[in-house]
Amino acid sequence: MAAQIVTSGSQTAAAVPGEALEFEDIQGLVFFGHGHLKYSRYVFLRVKDEARARAWLRTLVERKEVATASGKQHPGNGEAKGEHALQVAFTASGLEHMGVSPEVMTTFLQEFREGMRDRRRARILGDTGGSAPEKWQFGGTDETVPHVALVLFGRDDADLDVFHASHRERYQDALEEVFIQDADMRQGDTEPFGFRDGISFPYIKGVPTTRTPDALGLPINAGEFILGYHNAYGQYPFSPRVPRGEDPRDLLPEVPRGQTVSGEPRPKDLGRNGTYLVIRKLRQDVKGFWKFVEESSRDPDRSAEENETNKELLAAKLMGRWKSGAPLVLCPMKDDPMLGGDATSNNHFEFGDDPYGTKCPLSSHVRRANPRDTLVEDPEESIKLGSRHLIIRRGRPYRDTPSGGEEEQGLMFVALNTNLGRQFEFIQQTWMNNPKFNDLYDSKDPIAGDNYDPQYPEDDPKDYTAVVPGFPVRQRISGLPRFVHMRGGDYFFMPGIKALRYLGSERTR
Repeated sequence: MAAQIVTSGSQTAAAVPGEALEFEDIQGLVFFGHGHLKYSRYVFLRVKDEARARAWLRTLVERKEVATASGKQHPGNGEAKGEHALQVAFTASGLEHMGVSPEVMTTFLQEFREGMRDRRRARILGDTGGSAPEKWQFGGTDETVPHVALVLFGRDDADLDVFHASHRERYQDALEEVFIQDADMRQGDTEPFGFRDGISFPYIKGVPTTRTPDALGLPINAGEFILGYHNAYGQYPFSPRVPRGEDPRDLLPEVPRGQTVSGEPRPKDLGRNGTYLVIRKLRQDVKGFWKFVEESSRDPDRSAEENETNKELLAAKLMGRWKSGAPLVLCPMKDDPMLGGDATSNNHFEFGDDPYGTKCPLSSHVRRANPRDTLVEDPEESIKLGSRHLIIRRGRPYRDTPSGGEEEQGLMFVALNTNLGRQFEFIQQTWMNNPKFNDLYDSKDPIAGDNYDPQYPEDDPKDYTAVVPGFPVRQRISGLPRFVHMRGGDYFFMPGIKALRYLGSERTR
């Protein structure tokens, strides 16, 4: 179905018709990253007192302090423009500590219930060696697994401190802090390695956006990112449910017809308008990355200027984009900052006319993160298949400066999806960390892959390579080290507002 163009004020909003979304019941982070609030704080908490924790959550809901997506229902309105914003989510352990019954917990996704530190999950995600759970700052042990993630957004550091202090005063008797991480966008959309980030974003049916249709790609059913709506398969995603008897105040909607056994009372839908949140603190070895790129591109017979050009080109080949955000498939030999800054064109490309990766290498990060039209022979079918594995990213860079230690940079990676296994974990395991991706045999994602790690005893540097195709010869770089290291995280459930009201309600088990 063709996109609808709706004009509102000075902006033009494009939307492909889809299911009517209940924006006022969906937390705002699903649709916008609160970009006007450049500073953020991730506060990870554990429940000390269940009754008080529920009372605290009730207050958040009653005061309407949780940011919702209600601004998205008005074309051209973009995102809410308040001075602060707050989002809240829970781990599986957190829901149990909030009084959710074992029967209800079994209706959540297995990946969510097991948690990110599960040994099998860690292997799937590449969290091994120096990135293994026992070495995380939080989330890797029983004592550091958070129950609640409170994400706060503010205008600057001082403003964020005041905002956080006002909430700490209210939750300190019910919850204890286990880890706090600040992240900000003072450098704009640039991630720590120096490349423009946040360019690619799924085009969700029924959601108005001011980005042009040409830059958005295939429209995706909302159920890929929000529970309670049809997904890419035309089905409702698995959604946690509550027996009718456990919702005596009738706070939750009923599970849709056709999702239960005929003739039996329909249970309540705890998941509707919620989503699963992936939070990972990822340290980026910025110095190591640029040192490796420089050493791998330096030619003693060339001038310093030529070697600098070679370095920038190799870095772009590994990423799949230039620093400006311009894609290699559109400008393979030289950066084009105007293209990189053009939201209409910088994401409007395919890989079909570059089958051997001479423009954009087959193993590059951008090509792995979304293969677009090259998964199978039929380009349209490929794009359709790829759309079943997309996520919404909401990451922000962080910069830690420990006293007496070396500065650490990285990303607070945040992703939203309704099927952790088919979406986030699939991308991580099958596209990022798969050495045989795109008919290769020993090349993982050169930027974010779990490459050579001296702390992992099974690793041999010669088994990790980056291949840069070219004519008449190609460049094969061996000993590719790991540049992105896991520092902590977990899987969270980010409920809709009605579900938050239910979780905070006084009820019997």
